[in-house]
This record gives sequence, C-alpha cells and structure tokens, in this order.
Amino acid sequence: MNPTNPNSTSTRTHAHRAPILAAAASLLLAACLPCAAQQPESERSPSAPAKQAATDKERVAAITKQLRRNGKLPGVLLDAQFVEEKVGDGVLGPSEFFAFYALTVPASDLPAWRAALAASPVVNNTPAYAAPKAAAPWWASKADFGKLELFGPKSLTGRFNGWVGLAPDGRIFIYAFTM
Repeated sequence: MNPTNPNSTSTRTHAHRAPILAAAASLLLAACLPCAAQQPESERSPSAPAKQAATDKERVAAITKQLRRNGKLPGVLLDAQFVEEKVGDGVLGPSEFFAFYALTVPASDLPAWRAALAASPVVNNTPAYAAPKAAAPWWASKADFGKLELFGPKSLTGRFNGWVGLAPDGRIFIYAFTM
C-alpha cells in the first residue's frame, strides 16, 4: 500500500467511502430537521395554543400530575382546564409565562383546599383580574372574579406571582406568571 500511488488499495477504499459518508450525513440531517423545527410546548406563543388532551379524563390526569409536582393536592379534580401563554422570544431579554388553570372540585372539598391555601397569601400586588388572550369559556368572568376568595399560587404552581381564586360552587381559578 503506497500512499503516493493513486491505484493503491488504501486510497481507493477512502475514495469510495466519501460519497457513502456524505449520503449518510445528508440523510441524518434531513431526518433531524423536522424534529428541530417543532417548538417545545413551553415555547409556543399565545397564538399557537397547546393541543387539547384527547379526552376529559386525560386532560384532568395531566393537569393533576402537573400540579402535584409542587406537593399533594388537598382533594380530587373533577375537571380541569389549562393554557399557558408566552410573551417574548427570550433573545433580547427573558420571556414571561402566564398560566391559567380552571379546576372543578367537589364543593364539599373546598374547606380542605382553603386550609391548604391559607398559608399562601397573594403577594406582589397581583390580585387584579387577568384572563387568557384567547377567550376561554371555562375562565372566570371579571364579574365572577370579584366574588372569589383569593390566595397565593405558590403551593400549587411553584410561582409567587398571581392568585388562586375559590368560588363557592367548587370552581378554582389559578392565574400564575413569571417576571
């Protein structure tokens, strides 16, 4: 095998490998592009809402799991809705996230929820009404907001900013955001 001889076995082997390696690299790149083009759910803009869970049961299970990351829930969820909005692209400063939850629990469980939330007061002057940008029929109206008993969202969401509002009929509204 003489490296200066173009007819040597070593040179011919490498010459045949180059097109194969280029083709393999092209295929790998093409296979990865669709994955890279998809945005993670946490980076979707308000105009691109997350897909709804296939069934009510799956949606409630997913939201229950999400809220349990911060501790045990004081009761079961009968129904649950969630949307998160992102403002900013994270390039010229951090993005902010606004989360909206609407939970339905048995009205008889409200004392347990109230007791669990009592240690979390509303902080940072955030007890103002807020709603998702896209109208959501499951979200509290501005008129209903005035009738809610407010607590802080930290124990349920891990966020300090926002509020948890308890309605006497077993609905719980959670608004939490980052700054």
